[in-house]
Amino acid sequence: MKMGASLECGDLSPLSSRGGTKAATSRRTPRRRLLLSVRVKPDCLERAALTSGLVIFFIAGYFGVGQSRNPAHAGELHTFLDDRIPFIASSVWVYLLIFPASLLPLFVVRCRRLFRRTALAYAAVITVSLIFFAKLPITSARLRIEPAMLDLAQPSDWAVSVLYSLDPPYNLFPSLHVSIAVLAAFSAWKAARLYGAVAFSCLVFVILSIFTVKQHVVLDAVGGIALGALAAALILHPYRAHGATAYSWRGPLLYVVFIVFVYAGFYVTYHVLH
Repeated sequence: MKMGASLECGDLSPLSSRGGTKAATSRRTPRRRLLLSVRVKPDCLERAALTSGLVIFFIAGYFGVGQSRNPAHAGELHTFLDDRIPFIASSVWVYLLIFPASLLPLFVVRCRRLFRRTALAYAAVITVSLIFFAKLPITSARLRIEPAMLDLAQPSDWAVSVLYSLDPPYNLFPSLHVSIAVLAAFSAWKAARLYGAVAFSCLVFVILSIFTVKQHVVLDAVGGIALGALAAALILHPYRAHGATAYSWRGPLLYVVFIVFVYAGFYVTYHVLH
């Protein structure tokens, strides 16, 4: 194993992955330990820069395109299947899982090369989706529940109302909500099979929730799955691991804590406004 490749995957000491290294670790001088700790910083800065750039790109593009669409020019992909799916207000809490789910690679992907590929896949999917949103506007306005039918005193109905007011009903096909979740799950799978299996299990419920909150139709999800899978096949699948690829249990644990904070924020916001 080459040391350069090992460092690229976040393994600051190639020997540490082979066992029997406590003695080697204890022999490190303070200067050596300082140099190893400093090497972590560029990786963190790179992750922060890539993540921030993707968030800005997504927000600017998604809402920019959504607010610029003329409702009169938007089409529909409504099918008979969508009429058979009930509206379930409480499923909005699963729907909102996409926001922390999109950041899953931050907590489980240790390898710098895999993280870069994941960021590239995200950027590619967002770009393709924005082109579709601009050139092929699809609306779910007729599918949505009338605001008068929502009881804003109920947390779930309130959350649906906020979702409808903030999220334009035009950026639908392919579902960026689904494609990003698919990529996050594939990235976790490439890092560690266990993490990926859990992510894919959650993905099923996220996909179902986009139907039950009446934000998307079935064909939107099909397009999102196809786009996410294509990006994963072209960008993530060629990745070959060198050294450690996933964080230990601390990464997933921090991710769970992060999710708790996100939903606690929703809870506090609801009670402050009511």
